[in-house]
Parts: sequence; structure tokens; C-alpha cells
Amino acid sequence: MLSDRFLSRLDTLSLAMRGRAQGGAGGTRRSRQTGSSAEFSDYREYVPGDDIRRLDWNALARFDRLFLKLFMEEQESMVTVLLDASASMEAKWASARSAAEAVGYLALTGGDRLCVQALKNGRALRSPQFAGRAAFPRLTGFLDTCAPDGNEGTLTEAVKHTEGLKKGLCFLITDGYTEDVLKEALDYLRYLKQETAVIQVLSGEELRPGMDGAVRLTDSESGEKIDLLADRSALEAYREALNDFLKQVQENCSSREAPYMLLDGSKPFEECFIPLLSQSRMI
Repeated sequence: MLSDRFLSRLDTLSLAMRGRAQGGAGGTRRSRQTGSSAEFSDYREYVPGDDIRRLDWNALARFDRLFLKLFMEEQESMVTVLLDASASMEAKWASARSAAEAVGYLALTGGDRLCVQALKNGRALRSPQFAGRAAFPRLTGFLDTCAPDGNEGTLTEAVKHTEGLKKGLCFLITDGYTEDVLKEALDYLRYLKQETAVIQVLSGEELRPGMDGAVRLTDSESGEKIDLLADRSALEAYREALNDFLKQVQENCSSREAPYMLLDGSKPFEECFIPLLSQSRMI
């Protein structure tokens, strides 16, 4: 669960979107409809969960009631969070869940609609659509029902079983451990007109293994066991393979115009997440 202090910091930020929104009325993103985004359209009375940045304080002083400004060209967008819930995510689940929660909060406070889909066993478990700040507890409630335990199917298969994806923003949160190294999944999301961003989550042990001597490694998804002598040469080979893997993921994201960030699960989430979002231009 994210702290109130961290959520207050998120209140000052908004998700970046290259294209224009094509959702329902009442959002804060620029649409393709005729008119200027600065062209005033109407007022409506404030309801809990609305973006307080759109309040008309002059109207409050005049009528002693809260009103929201509406503009001709502003519409809501659809934000989808695809959360990898395969068994390999278990060691970094807390960080992955926090990332989904933070992105969801930014969507809800930014006036967008939100849907979360947990990917496991080649399938997608879909949440209801959420809208407005007041829906945040429902988002956290849905995330509480998700757990990493799938060991069948691939990430791409699960992505292809997602439902209700409409043109908009998509955040894929995963460790990237898949035989296609995200290529097919990203291509499919691009085909569905998703502006996709990738948040890759790895544990501290995966990034900086502390093994020494004879060890037995177990694949969290297949259950396969490997006996290994973790000497200097083995660790050096691992670091080279890891660097090649991360480079390939980044190149696949870059070639598909998908912003990318690497989240270290061993670091304090609330200290590192916002700077990483900013560096990757997701906000």
C-alpha cells in the first residue's frame, strides 16, 4: 500500500501521452474534436473523485459551491495496466504491485479511465473499469486479489487474451522473462493502437547475485533444477548474459517507440519510482 505522502507527490504529476484522446467527455486530455483546448464549454458541479485542479475558485467564492470547468476539446483517455502475474514475478511482486498502484492512481487523478489486467497462464484476469479519485480503493482491492503463481503459457499469449483494449495508454509491468523478449507482445499492443510503456521489474538478487560456492537453482515456473558452482567466472558470465538481456529488452522497446524503465525491486519504491518515471518520459 502506497503512503499518503507518496500519493500527495503523485497529485502534482500526470501521465504523458503522445497522441490525442478519443474517450468519453469530461477528461483532461486533448481530443480530435473541433475547437480549442482552451475554449470554455460549461460548468458542472464537483463530485468526490474529480480532479481538483479543474475547480473554479471564483465560482466557489461567488456561490459557495464547488464547480468544475469543462472545455470543448478535452476528453478522457483509456489507461490499461498489464501486470505480469507469472510465477517468476514472486520475488519482485511487491515492487510490481506498487508500480501498478502508482500508475493507476496517476490515471484516476488525471481524469482518465483505468483497467488493470493480471497476466498469468496465458490468460488475462480483467478488473472493472475505474474512473475518478474515489475509485482508488477499488483499484487497490482488485490488486489485493492478484498473486504471482502462473507457470503455463507465455506473456504474449496472455497479452493476446486481453479484452476491451481501446486506443490509449498501456503500461506493461513485467520482468521480461519470455522467449520472445517482449517483441511479439509489444507488436501486438501496437497493432491494437496502444501507446505502450514498459516497466521491467527485477529483484536485487537478479541484478546483483550474492551466490558463492556450490548452489542449486530452481526455475520458478518450470521447476527445473540446475547445480552450479558460483565462482568468479560463473558470476562474470551471468553479468554478461544479464547485460545482453537488458540491452535486448531496451532495444526492442526503443525500436517500437515504447518508453522503458528498469525498476530495482531491492530499492525503496517510493524513493526511486518518480525519478525513473521522469527519466523515461512516462510523466
